[in-house]
Amino acid sequence: MGTVLIIVFLILIFLDVPVSFSMLISSLAALLFEGVNPIMVGLETTRSLSTFYSFLAVPFFILAGELMNFGGLSERLIRLVKAFIGHHRIGLPAVTTVSSQMFGAVSGASAATVAAIGGIMIPTLEKNGYSRAFATALTACSGTTGALIPPSILLLIYGTLANVSIEKLFIAGIVPGILVGLGLILISVLMTKKMDIVKEKKADFEEIRKSVIGSFFPILLVLIIFVGIMGGVFTATEASAVAVVYAGVVGFFVFRKLRIKDLPEILVSSAKTTAALSFLIACASLFAWTLAIGKVPETLTEGLLGLSDQVVSLFGSDLSPETALKARKIVILVFLNITLLLLGMFIDAGPGLLIVVPVVIPISHAMGMDTGLDAVHFGILVVSNMIIGLVTPPVGSTLFVASAVGKTSIAKITPFILKFLVVMLFIQLLITYYPPVSTFLPSLMN
Repeated sequence: MGTVLIIVFLILIFLDVPVSFSMLISSLAALLFEGVNPIMVGLETTRSLSTFYSFLAVPFFILAGELMNFGGLSERLIRLVKAFIGHHRIGLPAVTTVSSQMFGAVSGASAATVAAIGGIMIPTLEKNGYSRAFATALTACSGTTGALIPPSILLLIYGTLANVSIEKLFIAGIVPGILVGLGLILISVLMTKKMDIVKEKKADFEEIRKSVIGSFFPILLVLIIFVGIMGGVFTATEASAVAVVYAGVVGFFVFRKLRIKDLPEILVSSAKTTAALSFLIACASLFAWTLAIGKVPETLTEGLLGLSDQVVSLFGSDLSPETALKARKIVILVFLNITLLLLGMFIDAGPGLLIVVPVVIPISHAMGMDTGLDAVHFGILVVSNMIIGLVTPPVGSTLFVASAVGKTSIAKITPFILKFLVVMLFIQLLITYYPPVSTFLPSLMN
């Protein structure tokens, strides 16, 4: 059964069938092969979505992001960051990265972040002497940090499927997201040394004052979500509802950029995104159930554990039990990271998570990383790894969005992307093997 499921799924993916339909069709084929009624199983597994209280946060955060997009959030955040650091030689790349992080912290979506920030910053960067290919690559990689900084749809999906605290996952993603941003800024310094850069004029006090006042309400939303979750005032699901109400009030009555006539477009756009994601998760639920019945996760876990034991044995039999256990964990995480990176090169982060979470959960059990802060750490390293796939050819969705926004080819921006990937992979290793990077802030929560 498991063999039929995997073979059919891989064939459909190779034929460029959308991932959701590939999961659905391969699951039905495997169930029919096993003689199981696929209709009843499909109805039951997809119905189980309604039991996920935390999943209610998805449509709310999507709607909040749409409201903030229409409300002119990106321009205000860019103006704020530019007023403080835009006049430095590395100022505009830093503005791009920091603005992407701040915008991503509100919208929760990498593609939306790249489209909103890139549409403004790519022409500005080019005008000031940066190559368009560099600007596009930077925007693409910066946009991925929004998928780690709360509210993150990917972390929400992982927490829902793996039964890990979404609130702690949200807080755990902050430091890794900031580290990736800092890494992108630092490597930008090296990459732009030979470019003939024109510095921005230093902002005067009046411009700084206006930019701070203009960005006060968007930043306040981030603080409300952060402090509310950290302090245990509300859950991630409740925070999503707060975000919608706040975004609506600010957009209609403070910024006054939202109009009643905009609501149908906003609601339809949010509904389409939510429906597509819900259908994807429904198909993934059936796929995960079929994987479990076919004992695919157990088989892969046993194979990975056996392989890691063989690698550890190469270092000799004189290792103490504790040392051997630590070495085994290191080896497993190496193989896991490599596998997830390869998968992320061909499958988008969202669908990829829906596929891998049921498979990696038994691995986390085998390593003792399935409870408490260890489970949070494991979730962050899995999600951050899949996020790298957003900007890796050949199927990096954020890469294609950036290419369209920057009006340049994938081939031209790939050399810059590869340099940015070096620092992203380094941060990934740091997240993997130094747990406090992701567990320190959650350990402070009530």
